[in-house]
Parts: sequence; C-alpha cells; structure tokens
Amino acid sequence: MKTKIIKFIGYSGSGKTTLIEKIVRKLSSDGIKVATVKHDVHGLEIDKVGKDSYKYSEAGAKISVVSSPEMTVYKVHKKLTLDEILSKVDDVDIILIEGYSNEECYPCICVARKETGKGFKNEFKGYEAIASDYSEADLRELGFNGKMYNIDNINGIIDYIKGL
Repeated sequence: MKTKIIKFIGYSGSGKTTLIEKIVRKLSSDGIKVATVKHDVHGLEIDKVGKDSYKYSEAGAKISVVSSPEMTVYKVHKKLTLDEILSKVDDVDIILIEGYSNEECYPCICVARKETGKGFKNEFKGYEAIASDYSEADLRELGFNGKMYNIDNINGIIDYIKGL
C-alpha cells in the first residue's frame, strides 16, 4: 500500500491537534502505522539547558542525534522543506500533517469551529474536505462543495483518508 499523506489546517485553537490525536489513536489501535508532522511557526526547542544534547548544539553541532532503547531524536539546525521532512519518514501507512497551509501539494482537511469562532483560512482554497461543527447547510451557504464531516466523526474522516 502506498503511504497516504493528508494535511490538516486551520486557525490556532480550532481543534487540529485534538482531531489528529483521536485519528492517530484509532488508526494505531487498528494496527495502522501512522506518522505525524507538525509545523510550528512559533519556534521549537527540544533540548533542556544543561543536558548533553543542548551542550552539543550550543557548541556548534549542526546535527544532533540522541538515541535510547525506546527512541531516537534527530535534530538538524536548519529549516527543511516539507518534502525534505517527508523523505525521511518511512515504514508507515499514513502521514498526518498539521499545518503547512501554504503547501498545496497534498490533500487537505480544514478544521474549523463555529462554536469558538475559529473559521476558515483561504476562503476554501485547496480544501478537499472540512471537519467542523458547522452544519452542512451552513457550509453549502458559505459556498463549500467538498466533503464535509462533523469534527467528532472520527470514523468518517478516517474512511475519507483511507480512500485517498
């Protein structure tokens, strides 16, 4: 099976992370291997001051790898494109991407919440589907004609992803 890749975009606080977490939990419990990629526009820091990996980075290492019996962390001190990141992901069935709203090369689900006022980015540009608490009538009235899922319809969203 070819690896399926899908993006989830939406405003901060719209429920993207919560939705992806539920999808990962369900897919993983069904034996499907899942990877996630999150775009953090605010900056990312994973080293703790005083730890060896922090000391190596501070000393000027451009790549740091920390490996234990349970996990390996590979840290590169440069920005990578989404495609560069995805090229390093292997042995999974599905890759769920959070963010990268300017990348238009992968199918995209917009996450929006009427209840919290976290609406739509890009006026539906590039959305194949929407996961939200908006009614189908609301979305049709707003001009969206793609796939629509209630944000709590995890099985429906998963079926959509599997069908890509």
